[in-house]
Amino acid sequence: MEDVESIVFEYSKFDGVISLSVTPVPETGPYEINLYADSGNYLLMLNQYLDDGGHVVRTLNNTSAGTKRIDVLGDCYQASLITRDIGVVISCFQEFLSSGNVSSLVLSV
Repeated sequence: MEDVESIVFEYSKFDGVISLSVTPVPETGPYEINLYADSGNYLLMLNQYLDDGGHVVRTLNNTSAGTKRIDVLGDCYQASLITRDIGVVISCFQEFLSSGNVSSLVLSV
């Protein structure tokens, strides 16, 4: 857990992508969490296979952030999907590492 915290914290200072994946990939459920970092803006995406064979991506949903758009690595996203709080990012990575999932209260469809 401490390694994940230090790695995510260190790499969050740079623009780019960090991924943590489950091996082997499960037939259903979450299998990968990605962090897209750009100028202190963090976009989290949790990839998940559904029971019916479908696929969803779960993200933050901070409705109080408003409707403005924020550029992250060349693509624009709603501010509600972005956080500047690295603590939230580290917590999500640690939860995914320990349980293979992140609470749907934090990352939702």
